[in-house]
Amino acid sequence: KLAREWADWVESSSGNREEEIFPYIKSWLSREKPVFLAEIGCGQGSCSNLVDSSISYIGIEPSKFLIARAKELFPEANKRFVQGNAYNIPLEDNSVDACISVWVWSHLDNLNLASSEIFRILKNKGSFLLITAHPKTYEERKTFYSKYEIKGNLLIGNFDLDNGKYLTDTTLYLHTEKEIHDALLSAGFKIDKITGLSNDLYIVIECSK
Repeated sequence: KLAREWADWVESSSGNREEEIFPYIKSWLSREKPVFLAEIGCGQGSCSNLVDSSISYIGIEPSKFLIARAKELFPEANKRFVQGNAYNIPLEDNSVDACISVWVWSHLDNLNLASSEIFRILKNKGSFLLITAHPKTYEERKTFYSKYEIKGNLLIGNFDLDNGKYLTDTTLYLHTEKEIHDALLSAGFKIDKITGLSNDLYIVIECSK
């Protein structure tokens, strides 16, 4: 149900994705020039639309529904979509030049394992672009939910999409910025740049192996 709600929302709306996030990713790709790019948590493949035919793209996503939808929307020969998740990425060690993950980290409990998995699949000097909820906006983000409950560092609730639509029982792990940094550093990453997007609603971290 949540996957269908997500797909419906992404495919019928626009906003900071098109205005800020997608242009940032395109600029990053232009600088990094990867030959083989992996996306962790690709949803229905929207970010794959940012890569040209010179890049071999593979999207990893746990939802069978979203994988099937991605294959429908983006059937190009240089794009593949495979079921998997951030804790068990179905790729070989040292196999990709770059990796991106957008709006995923805030849904993960174990940041250390996810960071280690991405570090594992990256080639030496490979790059990782992480875009996730900025920890300093958690209080503001709580106002985006029609109802929610918090258990430990996990918020579970109905995210209000307006016009009577919701993302039902979606999760937001309230990780601190230090916890995010420490997970990346513990995996072996070098943090090259930290910035914000959409009035710092999102934190953007550029890393290298």
